[in-house]
Amino acid sequence: MVFSRQLTQKEMEQLLNMQEFVRQAHAESDSHDYSHVFTVCRYTIDIAKNISEPVNPFVCIAGALLHDIGKTNQVFAHIHGLLGAGLAEEYLDGLEIEHSIRDDICRVVVRHTPTSMMSPVTPEEKIVFDADTLDRLGLMGLLRGFIGKSGGSMEHILTKYMAKRKLDYDQLNYDFSRALGDDLHQELLEFMIIIEKRLSERMASIEQILDKED
Repeated sequence: MVFSRQLTQKEMEQLLNMQEFVRQAHAESDSHDYSHVFTVCRYTIDIAKNISEPVNPFVCIAGALLHDIGKTNQVFAHIHGLLGAGLAEEYLDGLEIEHSIRDDICRVVVRHTPTSMMSPVTPEEKIVFDADTLDRLGLMGLLRGFIGKSGGSMEHILTKYMAKRKLDYDQLNYDFSRALGDDLHQELLEFMIIIEKRLSERMASIEQILDKED
């Protein structure tokens, strides 16, 4: 199953409009730039092609394009799913998207991230959730996540972020998503072992240095 139907010409035009909107909106973003958005779009289409459930192509692709629009405001990045849904609603109203379709897309934006504390329900929501999660796996996903992080020592940031990343693979909704993420997940775990070993070797006091020399 690729999609439940073909995109209309008008929908294609609207998606291209969204693409340019997203490209400009994320132009100043760091780890969640438009390259991340388009990677999520690619994963979204790959997953949609390989599940048995019917998928609305417009809702799915629009949701993938707009999923991180709330990240363009760093102050509220921790609730970017909820913030992004509000921004997406205003933008989609400007495109005169039918309200029921608009609401479906906005729910994809809300539920694509665990930080919203609302699990994805529809196939479109689950697909974009998985697609976004897949781009957090692997070495590049881990490094991308460290960009722009603050709020403590390097050790605190690394430890806190890695603890979250260890949970990502098990939260994937589809078997095909897990198949896509298998190698990336193993790569991530292997790299984390190295980081954790290096962190354990860091000195906390001068006594440790003197003891080591004895």
